[in-house]
Amino acid sequence: MTPARSVLHPWYFSAVGRRYSFTDDALSNLAVYDVTPGEVWEALHGSRRVIRHLGELTVVYAASRRGRRLVVLLAEPVHDDHDFDILSAREMSDSESKRYDEVLGGWRR
Repeated sequence: MTPARSVLHPWYFSAVGRRYSFTDDALSNLAVYDVTPGEVWEALHGSRRVIRHLGELTVVYAASRRGRRLVVLLAEPVHDDHDFDILSAREMSDSESKRYDEVLGGWRR
């Protein structure tokens, strides 16, 4: 298993394409955290994303169009079709939001 990277970078991650799927469990998790699939979709397709790799999982820090800051957990399915399964999403904590601002500091659309 690859160790998690501790440095976050504001960039588009080409391997995280624009093909995502919500698992049934993800939709349940979204309801628990009061996040809509639309908000997740907006965040994943936004221009200001921060990507962090945690072994086989990918975490995306991004904001919806209305500015709600989300943490989205993704996994690449075992079949190699370059789609990513959305596992869960929740609002960023205060410390995550602060770090997100620091990483994106000065970076403009």
